[in-house]
Amino acid sequence: MPSLSVRRLDSTDVGLIAQIDRSEHIEVEYTVVDGRLAERPVSYPDVPNWDPVGTGSFSVAAHIAFCEPLVADGADFLGAFRGGDLAGLAIVDPDFEPSLAWLAFLHVSRPHRRTGAATALWAEAVAIATAANASRMYVSATPTGSAVGFYLSRGCRLADPVHPELYELEPDDIHLICDLA
Repeated sequence: MPSLSVRRLDSTDVGLIAQIDRSEHIEVEYTVVDGRLAERPVSYPDVPNWDPVGTGSFSVAAHIAFCEPLVADGADFLGAFRGGDLAGLAIVDPDFEPSLAWLAFLHVSRPHRRTGAATALWAEAVAIATAANASRMYVSATPTGSAVGFYLSRGCRLADPVHPELYELEPDDIHLICDLA
């Protein structure tokens, strides 16, 4: 298997989002009840790939529209590549607020999951955040077992309180915070 590399991308690369295969079989979903994670019934057991031509919230266009202004405003755009293949993408805003970074986006394409791509993107995002003197990173994770489990295994915990602006953007997500020190 070719080695994995992570590199910084720029605003002209945001269209790479279309190459991410978001499809996933979901076995566990979470919600927060009384300040604790609780399993809930799975709403979509088989999540399809993002819609390549539509404009709805699960479309490539919606994800590009979300990411473009972040990158244009200075957030770091990261790509993980295995050989010539795009494995995953991440966006981190290391200066979101004083001492708080925001991992705004992290998706690994289905064929590259469980191969270290998410770990490599996370590690680079943490390095960028700590270099910018952030002591914590905020994450709003898709409420799936795989996403929440990944972030918990990286030391994240439930955000208490949640960040009001970021909660408003993604109220169905699981809002997490990670101490970077």
